[in-house]
Amino acid sequence: MLNGLFSNFSGKFVNSRRLEIISNNIANVSTPGFKVSRPVFNAFTGEDESGNEMLQNTFVSMYDSYLNFAAAPLLETGNNLDFAIEGEGFFVVSTKDGTMYTRNGKFTINKDKQLVTVDGDPVLGKGGEITIDGKEINVENDGSVYVDNTFVDAIKIVDFEDKKYIRNYGKNLFINTKEGSSEIIPENSTIRQGYYEASNVDIMREMIEMIHTVRAYEAYTKIGESLDDVLGKLIDVSRL
Repeated sequence: MLNGLFSNFSGKFVNSRRLEIISNNIANVSTPGFKVSRPVFNAFTGEDESGNEMLQNTFVSMYDSYLNFAAAPLLETGNNLDFAIEGEGFFVVSTKDGTMYTRNGKFTINKDKQLVTVDGDPVLGKGGEITIDGKEINVENDGSVYVDNTFVDAIKIVDFEDKKYIRNYGKNLFINTKEGSSEIIPENSTIRQGYYEASNVDIMREMIEMIHTVRAYEAYTKIGESLDDVLGKLIDVSRL
């Protein structure tokens, strides 16, 4: 009986967490550079009383989640401060919480004439923060920035050999969580001016996943109500 209660509780918890992840994906379907999250599950198998490791009960938990870094469509805007990375890699951004990474190349210029994100965080070039003091801005495929036909800097693009340590830091910002996982220069990556990368959320898939998850949660809820009823009756019988 208790095993049934634990199994039911774990099932409800996992589907509740799945629903949170799916809801966040759907909420960011229009967020430039957003990468969809997927849950990672663990199954724990119980043993029988003799310790023979027979399949008696299985408890499920959500071990973690991972980011799917699959490329999203590049959308043309014609804005000379919009940039998209074609291929692997991230733009590097300096924030109050440290260095972050993003695929969102919708930039602007602040009052200090620095190239910044829409949140005001400086976009880094190979020489540091990029100053745009001029009218005509052209960026080559290799990231070289020219202002009024004068070379200023090159937009810094980096990647990582193992992206499993790259975690979401809110919407379209990412952080490297492993010390010693150094930045590398991606091969065959180019920058396209006048474009930005859309979200890679597949809204139809997320809606289907949400329907399945809600139905599973409702099923566990009904099972839980049945178990509660049985447990109540057992308690009443024990009092007789």
